[in-house]
Amino acid sequence: MISPRAARRLLGRLLDIAAAALLLGVLGVTCAQVAARYLLGVPMPWGEELTRLLFVWLVLIAASRARHMRIELVADRAPPGLARALRWFGAALAVALLALLAWKGLGLIELTAHDRYTALGVSLQYLYAAVVIGAALWIVTILLDLVLGPDEDRAGP
Repeated sequence: MISPRAARRLLGRLLDIAAAALLLGVLGVTCAQVAARYLLGVPMPWGEELTRLLFVWLVLIAASRARHMRIELVADRAPPGLARALRWFGAALAVALLALLAWKGLGLIELTAHDRYTALGVSLQYLYAAVVIGAALWIVTILLDLVLGPDEDRAGP
């Protein structure tokens, strides 16, 4: 059986790999777009839409993995019980806001059920699915950090 800390490390590695793959995708499509337009004289109308779609996924996946800036001046100087309560309150507030983001993202998925990218031809639902999945992953990482303590492998201050 895998321990919770090992599961968190595995999730972190998978998110890092997904973010790296998305970044390579953005880079590849952008380079292909520039080469096609300026070297071959053939525009790739779907390239901009695909780049935007991949970039949104990249940002939301990477955001769930990064440590986020917060001001810990009060929590660092507070007694341990109050510091813990402040951290739990901050996490609860973040989870509530992310749940709201995911809920609104679900509404956008329904709203765009029949809309398609003009040149790419895929549903706009894939764009808003990134919001829902990114928010859900972010909630999971916040809760794991709260229960297991901070993940030392995460990037950021």
